[in-house]
Amino acid sequence: MSVLRKIWQRCFWRPYLVGKDLEGNRYFEFPNRGSDRPKRIIKYTSDDDMLAYVASGRRLPVQWSSWLTHTRHDPPTTEELQADLAHRKRVQMNAARLETKEKEERSRLASQTASVRSHMQSADIRKPVEPPLEPKETQSDHRKPDTKAYDPWAAANKAPEEPQSWTPIARRG
Repeated sequence: MSVLRKIWQRCFWRPYLVGKDLEGNRYFEFPNRGSDRPKRIIKYTSDDDMLAYVASGRRLPVQWSSWLTHTRHDPPTTEELQADLAHRKRVQMNAARLETKEKEERSRLASQTASVRSHMQSADIRKPVEPPLEPKETQSDHRKPDTKAYDPWAAANKAPEEPQSWTPIARRG
């Protein structure tokens, strides 16, 4: 903003139109006598729109919100707002496409799971349950189990329940 324009605005205290958003809301700026920072306001297209924005039913464009709060120095351009709108539409379309893919994948997995379960249940019904066969004894199977093998559990159970003292042995080398 030029120096002459700032002086003109400070002298006459008139708000001037800075820009419009894609919905028709108009944004104004006017100088503030008390500080160097100008005041920024919005004029909604209708009173019903103002209620919708205040009640959070609708939202202002992010670019204009940041300009109103002095986060952004320059007001956004129409091209910037249109590019942002196109980006949001692309994101929504991609999200919808991903949701349909996910639903298809879930239904495919559910049908596979159901077919596997029904196949398993039908296989269990068709198979008769037979008792396990006992091995036939042959001459080489007549070995007796080794009863003299070391059993650590038996040794542990025979040990007294009281702890015993322990003395380390010194090693000389």
